[in-house]
Amino acid sequence: MIYWILKGSRKCYHSFMDIVSQINQAVEFVKNKDYKSAEEIYVKVLESNPNNHIVLSFLGYLYITIKDYDKAEKTFDKAYELSQDNTIMSGLGLSKFLLQKFEDTVPIYINLIKQESKCDYYEKLTLALSTLISTGKQLYLKTAYDYSKDAIKKYPMNKELLLNYSIACIYTGKFQEGEEYCIEVLRMDSKFSRAWNHMGIIQECLYQDEEKAQECYKKAIKYNDTPSYNYDLGISYSKSGKYALATKYLKKALKKMPENNIILWGLTQNYFTQKKFKEGYKYYLQHTKEEKIQGLKNIWDGEEHINSTLFIYSDLAYGDHLMFIRYIPYLRDKFKNIKVFAFPQLIDLFKNSFEGIEFVDYFPEYDYSVVLSKLPYYLKMDFKHIPNSDGYIMINKTHQRNNKLKIGLCWEAGNADIRTTIHRTININEFANLFNSDYEFYSFQVNPSSDDYKKYNLIDLGSTFDNFNDTANALKDIDLLISVDTSVANLAGAMGLKTFMLLPYYSDWRWFDNTEKTEWYDSVRIFKQSEKNSWQNEINKISDELTKLSKRC
Repeated sequence: MIYWILKGSRKCYHSFMDIVSQINQAVEFVKNKDYKSAEEIYVKVLESNPNNHIVLSFLGYLYITIKDYDKAEKTFDKAYELSQDNTIMSGLGLSKFLLQKFEDTVPIYINLIKQESKCDYYEKLTLALSTLISTGKQLYLKTAYDYSKDAIKKYPMNKELLLNYSIACIYTGKFQEGEEYCIEVLRMDSKFSRAWNHMGIIQECLYQDEEKAQECYKKAIKYNDTPSYNYDLGISYSKSGKYALATKYLKKALKKMPENNIILWGLTQNYFTQKKFKEGYKYYLQHTKEEKIQGLKNIWDGEEHINSTLFIYSDLAYGDHLMFIRYIPYLRDKFKNIKVFAFPQLIDLFKNSFEGIEFVDYFPEYDYSVVLSKLPYYLKMDFKHIPNSDGYIMINKTHQRNNKLKIGLCWEAGNADIRTTIHRTININEFANLFNSDYEFYSFQVNPSSDDYKKYNLIDLGSTFDNFNDTANALKDIDLLISVDTSVANLAGAMGLKTFMLLPYYSDWRWFDNTEKTEWYDSVRIFKQSEKNSWQNEINKISDELTKLSKRC
């Protein structure tokens, strides 16, 4: 070890031996858990040898030992610039993993596995990947499944790897296999907390059995009381209407991780579902999910600044943009200029509906800033006073009634988060009885997951859409939209178009506990699932409504 520590040094022999002596002394300090003395020696050596990657590596692992992961990452980053050997790469990967920078972790461990397929590398990689896909990172689905499958071939008795494979199966649609592996893992270790938590996700998301899910989450907490397990239990309680219990466990999770955006958003939704506007925004105002939001300056205070420019950052997803853009007109008298960051796919649509507002896809110069979905709070418009529910997206309707109803259909939700998406999507075959010669059906589905729709007599419009302006122009020419809870339904409601929206048994917070109408859109009628895992009742009701509408044509 002594020779390799300073290989290539041009220091004289005595200086060389002195430094070796210091490093050996630091190693002894580490063995005796005198970490401060060891750090002082490493730092002193690096003052005269700043580019020695091996000494940097020693220091990096010391920082990991004392759980100063930020310093560990910075130290290994510098060491990696000097040398990409496995020891340094492993330290860099570990420090990023411990900081939960999983997207940075993945490529490092993939490189390590290509050189040496160690079990530890597979554990870190597959856990990072399973975490990413469970938070909606669809890009990693195939990678997670492929590496998890490869891992269990090499290490078939490793419970961590088996569980990560189970998670990959669930999130890539291989539900039966995923559940079987999770059960097998629990047979191997009945006190494996992470497996119990995953079984809770399976019960909640696949079977909509919140009681069984809650039992699993409680077992996970029993064996390892972590914030994430308390969060999952809280979300399950919130979905099943047990709001007080939801609040208890979500606050417990937040106490241990006070700046965690996922937990903050969970509490926000728990209160919003109950229409508790102030309580929800108390937590939502702390929510800074995106780095861009964290970088906003001079947050608007809700007052008039008639000689200033307001910059509005549109956060969350397409549906949220379409829902909250309704508040923009109430800012015109408060600012000289208003600039709104929006997704490029929405800019043309918004420009046509809100004159005098500048819509951009970059960060401009501004005096004050605010996040779009937080406008209701600053405008003091609670959920009992939602404005413009009769429509606010302006499209000139040109459709002329004929003998057949022209009906648009959208059957798949686009979000990759299994908890919020899996039951918002409906198999196209569920609508089969609606497709008859009395109606003209048009597909508004963009990038459907299968070609099953092609066997029905649908006119495909979704494949022609480049942006939401295209979608809006197609919507104006139909009589009715039938849609799951997705951005197209929000667009139709914002246009004031007659819409039948199918909501799952446990629906998103924004629909509150509504089963027929919504405060957000006057033109939207809700058909909420009355039986878990079955849409038959709702589609039968829609069939009856179509018959009534057809008779009026």
